[in-house]
Amino acid sequence: MRFLALLPVALTGYALALPSPKPEEFARRDWPSVTAFLSHVAAVFPASMLIQDTCGLITTGEQVIGTVFGIPSTMNDPCGDVTVLFARGTCDPGNVGVLTAPWFFKALDSAVKASGRSLGAQGLDYPASVEGYLTGSEGPGRDFANLIRATVAKCPNTKLVLGGYSQGGMAVHHAAADLDASTMSKVSAVVIFGDPYSKQVVANIDASRVKIICHEGDNICDNGPLILLQHLTYAEDADAAASFVMSQI
Repeated sequence: MRFLALLPVALTGYALALPSPKPEEFARRDWPSVTAFLSHVAAVFPASMLIQDTCGLITTGEQVIGTVFGIPSTMNDPCGDVTVLFARGTCDPGNVGVLTAPWFFKALDSAVKASGRSLGAQGLDYPASVEGYLTGSEGPGRDFANLIRATVAKCPNTKLVLGGYSQGGMAVHHAAADLDASTMSKVSAVVIFGDPYSKQVVANIDASRVKIICHEGDNICDNGPLILLQHLTYAEDADAAASFVMSQI
């Protein structure tokens, strides 16, 4: 029996009603181990899905997992000493999703605190639709560029980090190409998980400041149409991603 069957469908809406936490609250949450989390991911999602057919399953599955474990899918708290702007994947709930970004934020929050600094995090509010993925997500890229400009103006002294997962990686690529070199010079690091444009450079930033994380066999990293379990397990890379960011800030 799939894990989704263990909870009433009505419960799934509760995940979106959870209050948006501040990043510093991550340390006070009773998070499961990554292994326990990923075992539930494997129970909820089939081993292979065509992206055209999976939007409802992805959204509902993540909402259920987020509710069970108390993992927030929305972040609206920019302007820390370090600030992450993040674009979620296709059909992920909230503005950052559940599968990847919250784990990255949690790991980075711990590392940033250990250095005596604070973390801010802000998700990009965009449709993250299947159509957007299939057509390259250029519009969300422009929206992300505008969010970056606004954050640079609002938080001029922050160490800025750009992050994305899946289709969100497309938005990161397009945003970087849309920005001038002066604005991109404010970006300390870029991290993309499951990047459909993994074979392309991120424009206007030195490659040493970019980390693209793709699991072997992840078809989305080849800009393909198939979502395999390899694409749903980037929570296991959160610590490595946070360590990379810390090396750049």
